[in-house]
Amino acid sequence: MALKDVLALADDKLRETFHLKPHDPVKARKPHLTWLDKRKAAWADIGNKRDRFIKVNNGVVEFHLPFELGGKSVFYVPSERFADFLEKLHIAVNTGEADEAIAALNKGARTPGPARGKRGPLSPEALEARRAKMAAKKK
Repeated sequence: MALKDVLALADDKLRETFHLKPHDPVKARKPHLTWLDKRKAAWADIGNKRDRFIKVNNGVVEFHLPFELGGKSVFYVPSERFADFLEKLHIAVNTGEADEAIAALNKGARTPGPARGKRGPLSPEALEARRAKMAAKKK
């Protein structure tokens, strides 16, 4: 009877809880603040180098964030106000206003990227050619 009582106290569902690392918001913000600092430097030198997260066209800046804020990860800002935008974004991340978005990103939630085309089925002719090629390799 004592063994049943001991086994009743153990719960294998607690394994995930045991292996979870405690979430430290300050530590989670640090790489994003560094990333934003790099974007500020890229914006200051935008004429000399390219940055895949910042695109300028017709006086408007298209800015891609690695996480969602307000349900969006792409922002369009007038180029003359973009430095202010980056500064305010840096302050918002540093004060913890983006902690939920960063925590969601760290839990595996991704911002949707561009759609990728899916490969369709092979045509009968292409399938037959592939089979013939494989048969020739075996001989």
